[in-house]
Amino acid sequence: MRALIAVDKFKGTLTAAQVTDHLRPALEGAGIRVDATPLADGGDGTLEAARAAGFSLHEAPVTGPLDGTVTARWALRGGQAIIEMAEASGLALLQRQGGSVDPASARAATSVGTGELIAHAVKAGARSIVLGLGGSATTDGGLGMLMGLGAVVFDAHGQRVDDPRGALGRAAEVDMSGPLQLLDGIELTVACDVDNPLTGPRGAAAVFGPQKGADEQTVEELDAQLAEFARLLKAQDTAGLAGAGAAGGMGFAALVLGAHMESGADLVLDLTGFDKALAEADVVITGEGRFDVQTLSGKGPAVVIDRAHRADLPVFVVCGSADSDVPREGLAGLFQLTDKAPVEQAMSDPGPVLTAVAGDLAAAVLSCLR
Repeated sequence: MRALIAVDKFKGTLTAAQVTDHLRPALEGAGIRVDATPLADGGDGTLEAARAAGFSLHEAPVTGPLDGTVTARWALRGGQAIIEMAEASGLALLQRQGGSVDPASARAATSVGTGELIAHAVKAGARSIVLGLGGSATTDGGLGMLMGLGAVVFDAHGQRVDDPRGALGRAAEVDMSGPLQLLDGIELTVACDVDNPLTGPRGAAAVFGPQKGADEQTVEELDAQLAEFARLLKAQDTAGLAGAGAAGGMGFAALVLGAHMESGADLVLDLTGFDKALAEADVVITGEGRFDVQTLSGKGPAVVIDRAHRADLPVFVVCGSADSDVPREGLAGLFQLTDKAPVEQAMSDPGPVLTAVAGDLAAAVLSCLR
């Protein structure tokens, strides 16, 4: 009997690898052979998945979301690089740099460090780059990223804009020759599971701006600036594409550079050889911290469930907690930490609770495979 574990992180408590480590002993103790492949959606955890797939991790000094230097990690295997945008331009970095999440930071936060990180990868020999979007501090339409790649911005008076903070509101002309030259011959893929356009009621500012500190007035200002930015680049059609609004509009900038978008979860599973492991499995175990309707809308565990069903394999879900209205048809079983312990304990000390759940899971897997 062989089980394939492909779980995402339990956000704020356990990494995907730690979840797997807590599940493994009970399964192996029951005589079940365990294989594991990392799961991520292009955001947090993608670099760890890449490392498990044989990529080497590297570090580079880049500009953080509020200026200042941060050390960002990226991964390389052969000529392919994996970059997590949040390593250079993430919301967590903004707070680490001493910034507050408020309207001022929502206007100022820049993605320039992500562009610098891409440039590092190119100079290191990468010919194919996967850019994972998610967890950004920015709503700059990716203008900062373009500046980090060599774009030159001018204001309405023809003066060069060198400070990327708030550059979106000052840009009147953008010279794109730098990034286009740097990325000539480079395949750029965006790993993204967000389908929002750049502007409008479902756009980058309206949907994601408030979680980055933007109040109602700031959302309106940023949305107007993003629309003007698309006009400057003569890319209004691109602004309406699904995913253009990802990561504060970095999806838009990447599309302007000729990137193509893929499901982050699908891309990571392909990188880690999931289908090969799936072909040798008898049962699949997936999950994440919160299993809800959003999970089933294309997030990592949903992709795992879909692939397992196509292979006609039973699927078990392990999670911190699950919404009561989540459809359970097609699942061989669903195990929640909150069935074993109060929410507070499941959040503050999830390891022992997960170990207890693993015993029930192992028994259910044995019963399913008999």
